[in-house]
Amino acid sequence: MVIAWVFLVCCGVVGQGAAEPVPGAGPFNVTIFHTNDTHSHFPARPATWRDDGKMVGGVVALGWQLTQQRQTSPADILVDAGDFMTGNPVCNLEQDGVPGYAIARMMTLLGYDAGVVGNHEFDIGLDALDRLLPLFGYPVMAMDILDTAGNPRFAPGPLVLERGGLRIGIMAVSCGGMEELVTPSRFRGLRMGDQETLIRRQLVDLDPVTDLVVLLSHNGIDDDRALAAALEGSGVDVIVGGHSHTRLREPELVGGILIVQAGSKMTNLGRLDLEVVDDEVRTYRGQLVDLWAEGTRVGPELTAAVDGFAAQVQEEFGRTIGTLAVDMKPGRGETLLGNWLADVLRARAGSEVALINSGGIRKALLAGPLTALDIHEILPFANELVTMEISGRQLARIVQRNADSDIRRDHGILQVSGLRYAYRAAADGSSAVVEEIEVGGKPLATDAVYTVALPDYVAAMSHVYLDIEVPPLTDLGQTLAAVVIQAVEISGTVTAAREGRIRRLNPVPQEEY
Repeated sequence: MVIAWVFLVCCGVVGQGAAEPVPGAGPFNVTIFHTNDTHSHFPARPATWRDDGKMVGGVVALGWQLTQQRQTSPADILVDAGDFMTGNPVCNLEQDGVPGYAIARMMTLLGYDAGVVGNHEFDIGLDALDRLLPLFGYPVMAMDILDTAGNPRFAPGPLVLERGGLRIGIMAVSCGGMEELVTPSRFRGLRMGDQETLIRRQLVDLDPVTDLVVLLSHNGIDDDRALAAALEGSGVDVIVGGHSHTRLREPELVGGILIVQAGSKMTNLGRLDLEVVDDEVRTYRGQLVDLWAEGTRVGPELTAAVDGFAAQVQEEFGRTIGTLAVDMKPGRGETLLGNWLADVLRARAGSEVALINSGGIRKALLAGPLTALDIHEILPFANELVTMEISGRQLARIVQRNADSDIRRDHGILQVSGLRYAYRAAADGSSAVVEEIEVGGKPLATDAVYTVALPDYVAAMSHVYLDIEVPPLTDLGQTLAAVVIQAVEISGTVTAAREGRIRRLNPVPQEEY
């Protein structure tokens, strides 16, 4: 496969195959196929929201649908809006010491034209990421991730592609709040630049030599809306978004800019059909194509790659370790899955309390056989179990922070074990009023010392989750996944109950119903 791309730099156009500007040309018809937040979900999986066991997603279904959809597309590009790492442990398979090579191989064979660096790409560490990105057969860009000198740390773009006479400029920004998402040790020496400023700077050279400008963004839908409003009239035509896992069945139009996003986990393929005339989008139609797996097939090279990686994953993680008695799903509030995992961590640590972030619990489980692969997909991050000793007063601050976060919808709460609390929204709705806290069935004692078990990620992100100065930690020497696998193998059967460990009291007076 021959891959050619053109980068624009401050001194002009660099590369091969650059089209000469043809202002006022058209009409051109082009399709943007897009994915985001695939999270290494390369195999098909059960559609847990259905009762018929239908299989959905995966590389084969995506490749098949691309072939079908391209039959009605005269010209197209395929782009990804970030977070291709961390989900299925296929992303941990190594080649020459580089994790993620399997993802790079499959996405290259699918024929992607461009991508953007998402926050979960940093889960393997910066050094490994530097070695992984060159394995992709297309540029994975981010203009806004800067080093300490203010220079782009990764390929900044932009990229210019020509499709059917249409010149398409592709730019890329990552997460505006990256520092709040990535473990500090994995983001050391980096900072985020101002996206609007950097985008407008690139547009000075890009807009005059293109007919269509596409911005890849890993900001999330709310920040993409704000960015689109700020960029009205700038020359950006489309934002292909990610990070928030939003399924936009139809494009949103904000500030004259189309915003699209295709959910997550390779469940849908986004399709945006455009008619471009005189450097403007005249008509558009967007949709999400469901990636049902039944009856799909792809060419021999991609088939061999998928089958080979699947065999490696099955050999390492496919063994059955126990049985799940009830369905369990993750969520922002108290969940069966969260209760069970927190209980396992507390038992392993021998602590009074255990905490685990809801955002770190990544997969729903159906009742039935439980495999090691299931646990690695639930807990895909290489986070280790640590303990800390804190005062009751500090534990109360942690409770307050997470009750506040629930009221403000900042992030999912910490799932808990050994701890119960109740709270209500303050009168102005901006914070929480904590009514009661119990540890081990007894009222919290502010001067007591409690041992708390938690993932090392939560401790590292204490400014987000804990609101305390973290004391010295004791590392128990096991990843969360290893702890849970061991617990399942010992217990055999897994069950849990929602116990009202975290209760949000009704803040609305009865007479107002």
